[in-house]
Amino acid sequence: MRRTKAYRLIFVGVASVLLGGCSGGSKANMKEAAEQPAVVDYTCISNPESDKQIYVILKNYHGAYWEKVIDGITEAAKKLDEAVYLGGIDNETDISGQIDLMNQAMEQGADGILLAPADSNSLADSCQKVREKDIPVVLIDSSINSSEFDACYMTDNIDAGEMAAKEMLEMLYDAGNSPTDPLEVGIQLSADTSQAMVNRVSGFLNFWAGNAPEQWEIVQDIRVNGGDTKKAQSDASALLRENADIKGFFGCNNTSTVGIVNTLFEEERTDVVLVGFDLADETKQMLQNPEYHAVTVLQKQDQMGYLGMLSLNSLIKGEKSEQKYFDTGVIMVDSDYLMENAVS
Repeated sequence: MRRTKAYRLIFVGVASVLLGGCSGGSKANMKEAAEQPAVVDYTCISNPESDKQIYVILKNYHGAYWEKVIDGITEAAKKLDEAVYLGGIDNETDISGQIDLMNQAMEQGADGILLAPADSNSLADSCQKVREKDIPVVLIDSSINSSEFDACYMTDNIDAGEMAAKEMLEMLYDAGNSPTDPLEVGIQLSADTSQAMVNRVSGFLNFWAGNAPEQWEIVQDIRVNGGDTKKAQSDASALLRENADIKGFFGCNNTSTVGIVNTLFEEERTDVVLVGFDLADETKQMLQNPEYHAVTVLQKQDQMGYLGMLSLNSLIKGEKSEQKYFDTGVIMVDSDYLMENAVS
C-alpha cells in the first residue's frame, strides 16, 4: 500500500523528520527555552554521612509524572547504604545543564549515576566518559543512542505507541467517524531528541499506516513543546485552527496530554478523541467526563526510579547482569479503570 510505504519512509531518520515537522514558531520557542538554564542543584536526600555516593540526574522536575519518579527514587534511597544526591533540569531543552551535572557528579566522586537523559544523542558522550572511570550508569525513562550504560528501566515505547494507535482507531470509530470521510490526527511530544518520544511516535505511525482508513491522515506538523504545558496548550489550539479535519490527538507524554486536555476543555471540543500518556489531575477529569472520548497510557514511572536505584546499588557492589533493557510496562486507563480501581 502506498501510504504504508510513505509512513515507513517518514521514520527513516525519525528525529530529523520531527524537527522538520515543527512550525517555525515552535523552533523559535524551543531555541529561546534552550537559552534559559534550568538546572536544579543536587540535594542529598539520604545517608549524607556515607562514603558511597549515588547521583540522580532527572530531565524534568515539574508535573505529576516526575513526582512519581521521585517517589520511587526516594523509596529506594531509604533501603540503600549510599548517600543519594538528587538533581536535574527543569526544562527538557537545557541539555548543556544536564551535561554539566554529569561532569559535576564525576568531579564530586560519584560511585554511580542514575540518569533520565533529556537528549539521547548528546548525553551519550557523557555516559561514555563516566563509564570510562568505572562508574556504573543506569538510565530511566529513556535510553541513549549508544551502548554506554549498564541498565535501562523504561517503557517499551514502540509497543506503547502501537497500543495508542490501536486505541485511537477504535475510539474514532466509536465516536461515529466514517472511514470514508476525511479525518486528521494531531501529535504532540515534549522533545524530538528523546529516544522514548521518537519511539512512541514511530510505533504509533507504524500501526496507523497498516490499519487506518485511506482517508484518515496524520497532521504533518508534529508539535514539540519542550515539556511546557502552556506551550502544549497553545500548540493544540493552533493545530485545531489550522486543520479543520482534526478529530483526534495523540499526546506522547504528560505535559503534551495536559496541554491538549486544557485546550479541548476550553474550546468544548467533545468531538475530538484524545489518547494521552500518564495521569495528571486534568487528564483524570477528562476521563471521568462522559461527554469526552479519552484514554491514557499509564506508565509505571515510580518503578523506573525504584528499580533503577536498586540496580545501581547492585552494580556499585560489583554485581553484573547480562540484561540491559527492562520494560516496566504500561496500563491503558479509561473511565472504567478509574472506577474499578477507585482512582479519584
